Amino acid sequence: MTDGARRYDFLDGLRGWAAVAVLFYHVFIDGLPATTLMADRELWARAFFLNGTLAVCIFFVVSGVSLSIRYLDTGDARGLARIAAGRYLRLVLPIAAICAVAYLLMVTGTIPPAAQRPAPLGNYLQFAPTLEGLLTFSFVSVLFDYTDAASYNPPLWTMSYEFFGSFLVFAMLAIARQWPLRQWLFVLVFVVLAAQQSLFALFVGGIVIAEVYRQHERSPRLVLAGAALLAGGLALSVFLNLWFGLHYIMCAIALTAGVAFFPPARRLFENRLARFLGRISFPLYLVQAIVIYAFSVRGLDAAAALGWEPSMQRWAVGAVTIPLSFLCAMAFAPVNDLAVTLSRRFGAWCVARLPAFARQPTARPVA
Repeated sequence: MTDGARRYDFLDGLRGWAAVAVLFYHVFIDGLPATTLMADRELWARAFFLNGTLAVCIFFVVSGVSLSIRYLDTGDARGLARIAAGRYLRLVLPIAAICAVAYLLMVTGTIPPAAQRPAPLGNYLQFAPTLEGLLTFSFVSVLFDYTDAASYNPPLWTMSYEFFGSFLVFAMLAIARQWPLRQWLFVLVFVVLAAQQSLFALFVGGIVIAEVYRQHERSPRLVLAGAALLAGGLALSVFLNLWFGLHYIMCAIALTAGVAFFPPARRLFENRLARFLGRISFPLYLVQAIVIYAFSVRGLDAAAALGWEPSMQRWAVGAVTIPLSFLCAMAFAPVNDLAVTLSRRFGAWCVARLPAFARQPTARPVA
């Protein structure tokens, strides 16, 4: 590592491609499957690029890596505290914005009532939208009391895990970084959580990956281990099923570590396309359900009016939904960028007022 400001582009690439996988899963497998074959979620769970659950697991591992790697290297307590202080705003500001869009689309009837939507899209957004419900969900319930019944955006079930998983990472880093044997603590906590099949194991697994990567980045043995982990993760993905468990944890850890440790794979996630996808990954994750509920459902009605048979309707609408989701994500990206800026400023403001950091010397990298 050269310094604490280094950017790890492959993490952005992993986030970006994971967001694309979730989009393809929501359009072609879970939301608008064109045939009974495409509706076989058990089958497509074995195709890692169409497995939305696996993609979300990789999101969580990448969060563990990205939130920990700089602090492990520099010991910059101020930086860690700034991120922690701004984390709530970082998540809820873009969430509130996209939920406000959903609210307006529901109120205006652009998102049709549940009874007018094809299964399984009728299972969500069944409530009458209210301003109070929007504010309560966007700023409180989405992180602290999420339920599908009150959600303005069904994929947001992941956000409470992202929020509390982030603070699990912050706490472990703050407590253990100065310990000589901290690596073993990270491994122990990961093993305990993985044995309980907890999604939080993925965040701790990310810390372990960050620790190994920063200490052994140029080791030939790490390159070999990365190749083996990547191959093992791809092989394990063939045996995944619908239900989250230890196999999902190990697959997501192996794939993420394989990309991090194996330079040829890492470079695939550092190119211009991957970096672009990384920049719009959170916006893409946020907008896709809204696009499906608003545009895709109405698109099916329009295709049916043209006399197209049902499977053709869904293939055609799905094919248009993909690029439209990208366009909407690009349009939403400035909102996400603003949330990043405001959260950083708020975090810096908070840390500047904490006596513990007033005279803290600048941290230096340690092993």
